[in-house]
Amino acid sequence: MSHGNFFAIGADEFAAACDLGIKPAVSLLVLARGTGKDNATTSWSAQAIFEKTGIAWRRAKEAIEALCAADIVKVLKAGKKPRYKISKPKDDAKLIWLPNELIDGAGGEVPPVTKLRETGELVLLQKFIELYGAHDIDNDGGLPRSLAWQIYSRETICPIGPFILYGFESKDTKARAVGSLAALNGEEDAAGNKGAWVVLSPLANLGLIQKVSYMAESDEHDSELIYPVNDETSQAIGVIHNWLEESGGEGFARQIGFYDSIGIAPKHIGKAAMVGLFRMTYRPKTGKTSRWWALEREQTEAMVANVESICRARSNVVDIKAYKGS
Repeated sequence: MSHGNFFAIGADEFAAACDLGIKPAVSLLVLARGTGKDNATTSWSAQAIFEKTGIAWRRAKEAIEALCAADIVKVLKAGKKPRYKISKPKDDAKLIWLPNELIDGAGGEVPPVTKLRETGELVLLQKFIELYGAHDIDNDGGLPRSLAWQIYSRETICPIGPFILYGFESKDTKARAVGSLAALNGEEDAAGNKGAWVVLSPLANLGLIQKVSYMAESDEHDSELIYPVNDETSQAIGVIHNWLEESGGEGFARQIGFYDSIGIAPKHIGKAAMVGLFRMTYRPKTGKTSRWWALEREQTEAMVANVESICRARSNVVDIKAYKGS
C-alpha cells in the first residue's frame, strides 16, 4: 500500500500511458497509488481500478494489458491475485509526487482522477498530473507565477510606524502556455478558453486548482513572499481598521473599505505588492509541503505580531495625524 499519504509516478512513464489513451493513463495512476516504498511494486489490479474510478473490470484489465504491452508495467505474478511492477525513472528528479486523495477522494467526494476521467478529456488529466511536477510549494507557494498570476494595482493609504498600509484592486488574471502547458499555445476550446486557460479554467471550475494571494516584495514573478492572505492576516487588517477609527485615523479606516484587498509592508520594501497565484488544491504530504506549511505559519504569526505591535504603540497615532494633515 502507498505510504505517507502520497505516491509517485514517472513523468515519462505517465506521458507514455497517456499516449495509449485516458483509460490506461487512469489505470497507471491507480496502480501507482497501490505501490509501496519502492513506488513501483503493486498488488492493485483491475478490481482496484474499477472500485476507485468506475472503469469496468474488463476495460480496466484491457488497460493494464496495454500498459504491459508498452513495457510501462510488468507482470510479476499472474492469476487471480496478480502483482505488477511499474517502470520508473532512474533519476528521482523525474518522479511526480501526488497525494492519495487524487485517487481516494476526500470527505466522501468523487475523487479528482475519476472526475477527470468522466470529462473524457485526456488533455485535462495529463496536464493536471504534469502540473504537480511544476508545483513548487515551499519556494513559490504553488505553481510558478511565470505560468499563471493575478495582477493587482496598489495605492498607499497611510504609514503606520515602520510600515505602510496599502490598498489593492484586483486587475487581470494572466496565464502563459509555458512548461508543461507549452503544447497549448494557439489552442482554443469550445468554451472560448485559449492557450493555458484551455486547462486552467476547467481545473479551477472542478476545484482542482485554487487562486490565493500574498503580500510580496514586488510584483516580479520571482519576488519573495512576505505573508499569505488568509483568515488570520485578514483579521489582523480588521484590527488595524478598528485601531485607526479609535486613533484619529477615521478617514483612513473608511478608505480600507474602498479596496479589494489590504496589506502592510515595511517602509523599506518600496515595491511591495499584492500578488495572486494558483495552487493545487490537493497536496502530497511530503517534506516540501511540511516546509511550506511551517513557513506559512511563521509568516502569518510575524504579520499578526507586527499588527499587535503597531496597535499598541501610541506614537503611531502621531504618525497618522501628521500624514493626515500633510
